[in-house]
Amino acid sequence: MPLNPALQGKTYDEVTFSVDEERVRAFSAAVGHPAAGVPPTFATVVEHAAGIPSIVGDAELGLDLRRVLHGQQEYEWHRPMRVGETLRVATTIESVRSKGGMELLTLRSDLSGEDGALVVVARSTLIVRGET
Repeated sequence: MPLNPALQGKTYDEVTFSVDEERVRAFSAAVGHPAAGVPPTFATVVEHAAGIPSIVGDAELGLDLRRVLHGQQEYEWHRPMRVGETLRVATTIESVRSKGGMELLTLRSDLSGEDGALVVVARSTLIVRGET
């Protein structure tokens, strides 16, 4: 089943994510981040915990995770994340397009602080392989 391109621009319900010390410590150890504070790539943890359940659970989108490859990741930083803060995450389907028998799904996740100011914008492009 192909992705539904009519959902381009859809924003899912905002969710919250706690940047707790235990999560940050485990992630830092896993990626070999020696410095104190929150590693910049921890934004991917937040993005996936908040956005992926929304898109996978959206039957109207038609995403089959068994056919998904992670194609690209980018961040636009506004300030560092801080241990102990709670982020608000809104995920939007930025684009749905086809190329070479595959579909490309680009998601934008806006991670905001408790004050509403942007912390980071994370973009992921997922490659959805054609059915075999």
